[in-house]
Amino acid sequence: MSVRRPNRREVAAAETRREILRAARRLFAAHGYAGTSLQQIAEESGVAVQTIYSSVGSKAALVLALNDLIDEEAGVAELSAGVRAETDPPTMIAKAIHLTRQLNERCGDLLQVMLSAVPAEPDVAAAFADGMRRHESGVSALAQRLGALGALRAGTTPERAGAAFAMMTSPPSWQQLTQRSGWTFDDSEAWLTTSLTQLLLEPDP
Repeated sequence: MSVRRPNRREVAAAETRREILRAARRLFAAHGYAGTSLQQIAEESGVAVQTIYSSVGSKAALVLALNDLIDEEAGVAELSAGVRAETDPPTMIAKAIHLTRQLNERCGDLLQVMLSAVPAEPDVAAAFADGMRRHESGVSALAQRLGALGALRAGTTPERAGAAFAMMTSPPSWQQLTQRSGWTFDDSEAWLTTSLTQLLLEPDP
């Protein structure tokens, strides 16, 4: 079955949407959600405000759509495919942690702005909750696979493994390590990999 290729108008519309999201990402990171208006985003992206509404939607829809841009900038699709293709449990954990590192290293400025705005901005809270659901869904799938392989420590269910993994690799945890504690991303990734491998997997005989 042949797959229809997008026409020029569709390609142009998709690129306009991406440029709007990139502009919003830059401005939100620099000025915060509340400090950024649709007019500023329109000027930054070189379009009219109405184009933002027709391409993405309201400001609330725009910040929600940033989760897709974050995934794109971090290379989540490719990294997730690598985790799914892996069958060695320690390597599965290492690759999954590297994926969360990419998210937080490449998009940490925006994630920090979103985290700080969550208590006061319902739109940002909804977007951040959507991002956390994506994170927890991926972690849950990993934990289920580890359980199916018989790799989890005795007494550790996939649900408990997933909860621990999600907490230790969440954006607040990465911020604690790399910003408040001053660790490098290399050190943080290495520590998380060692710690979660020891915590979740049966030790080698």
